[in-house]
Amino acid sequence: MAVYCREGEFAPGRIPVTSHVLNIPARLKAINPNWFVMLNTRTQRFEIHDAAQPEGTLCCALPFDALDARAVEYARCYHVSRLRETAREIDEYNERLAEAAQRDHLARAADRTREALTYLRRRTDTDTIPKELMTS
Repeated sequence: MAVYCREGEFAPGRIPVTSHVLNIPARLKAINPNWFVMLNTRTQRFEIHDAAQPEGTLCCALPFDALDARAVEYARCYHVSRLRETAREIDEYNERLAEAAQRDHLARAADRTREALTYLRRRTDTDTIPKELMTS
């Protein structure tokens, strides 16, 4: 469901934020002149809207309870001009997660192998490993 708001005008469930003690709406406009801020009365979250978007004005709901400098940094960090850099950061993060999962898997396999070898060394009368040592 697309959300359409107009800058400075009340919308169903949204209140325009045109001024702020920290000048956040103006600081956001310095990043993108089409942006404006609304307060969603249902979720009690501040939202950044873009008047130039054709499919609805909502860009993002800020993940903070207060409208402060974090909103400007958040908007700057996820602005479309940083799309490639953000995608690279996500890819690097996913690679680190995959590497950590692989290290964990290999460590568990090494532990199981050590347990099986220890079992076989202690029991010279058998050459089979019990299923309990084979499954996790």
